[in-house]
Amino acid sequence: MSASVHTIRARQEDIADFRRSMACLKQLMQQWEALNQQNTQADAEKAAKIRRRYQEMVAFGRNLYPHSAANFAAMTDQVPGMIEFIREDMRQTQEMMIDAEAGALMQQRRGRENAAVLLAELQRRMPEHTELIQRLSALAQGENGDTQVLNQALRLLQPQGDILTERQRALAESLKPQAYQAETWQAQDAAQADARLRRIERHIAELVILDPERDIRDIRRRSAELSQLAQDHRWDTLSDSLILELAQATREARARVDGRQELGVLIAGLESFDADELAPLIETLQQALQARDPGTLAGAIARANEATQKQQAKIAALARREAVLEGLAKLGYEVREEMAGVWLKEGRVVIGKPATPGYGLELGGGAESPRFQARTVAFSAERDTRRDEDIDALWCGEHQQLQALLAESGNDLSIDRALPPGGAALRVVEKAGEQAIQRQAAVRREREFK
Repeated sequence: MSASVHTIRARQEDIADFRRSMACLKQLMQQWEALNQQNTQADAEKAAKIRRRYQEMVAFGRNLYPHSAANFAAMTDQVPGMIEFIREDMRQTQEMMIDAEAGALMQQRRGRENAAVLLAELQRRMPEHTELIQRLSALAQGENGDTQVLNQALRLLQPQGDILTERQRALAESLKPQAYQAETWQAQDAAQADARLRRIERHIAELVILDPERDIRDIRRRSAELSQLAQDHRWDTLSDSLILELAQATREARARVDGRQELGVLIAGLESFDADELAPLIETLQQALQARDPGTLAGAIARANEATQKQQAKIAALARREAVLEGLAKLGYEVREEMAGVWLKEGRVVIGKPATPGYGLELGGGAESPRFQARTVAFSAERDTRRDEDIDALWCGEHQQLQALLAESGNDLSIDRALPPGGAALRVVEKAGEQAIQRQAAVRREREFK
């Protein structure tokens, strides 16, 4: 064939992708560990299994080259699934912690309510128990106190005979239609109020778990006051206002948690490239990681994603060219270390072969595409053109050898289309790119010297 178009997938670009994914997973695992340290209800057996699986993946990645292409592909496919599994486990853990915190807040509120009822009854019937009254008062006001004081007050206020008679009268009254209807309304109102208070407590719990940096003392105070106020129209207005405020705060908190998690993972991925040119961006992203504004985090995430895609494309483009040139070197072509960089920068490179003097191979293709073109060329117009078709036929056989050599290294080369030997006149070119190769070599030497 005189010219052909190929598609290549280089093993080195897959390795770079795997290492980036593992760096992302490592960062996520650190976040997972930090969250589990806060979770008093953590499932130790489940956590141990997750850690073991992660360590197996880390061990696999310590030396990727001995693994077969099939084993490597299988493990590579598992990393995104592991990342999503850890994300979901963290979400479930957060919800579990929020549920526990909300339950504790509800119990505290009901403890205050019970303390207030017992306090009123004790002050009415047994005012001489001043110390117990003080302790109940502190508990009713939400101050730290021993909840055992409730049991002590209940024992003192055991129902007497007159209380039993009073209950009987209350029962009789409740059997009247009007009384029944009134009590039903009161019960419904109380249930609605309790539902609102539980909703408020749920939001507060979300802020406690998701946004521990936030000062919520004022919110706690307003919530406690609501539980003590009469449940009238003003109470409805105050509770609605607090619920709306908390709903907005919790939405922002969740967006912040998700944004910081995502940005942290992306930064880890960028660091895995070990590219000096990314250092200023990574530093900027690290600063954005501390931002509370979801918009700032979203902007940083967009920049990190864009940089990741560009770096992946750059690595892939260079890896593909290096793989092709390495294979051609094994077939006897004159390949220099700088040629892959020149091909990437200039879009083409021409290589010769001592076994076929006067002829060479021109390689071309854009950096954005996995496809490249190979064309047999001549270095002089003053030649025996009868050899041209033989050179074309030689490249046809060499392509199959190149395909086999690349496969041995875990690369995948395929042919998309080709012209038959003699199908087109050979172009005459100089060994183009010689100056570019020299410039590239000078740059490399300068970097090594530094």
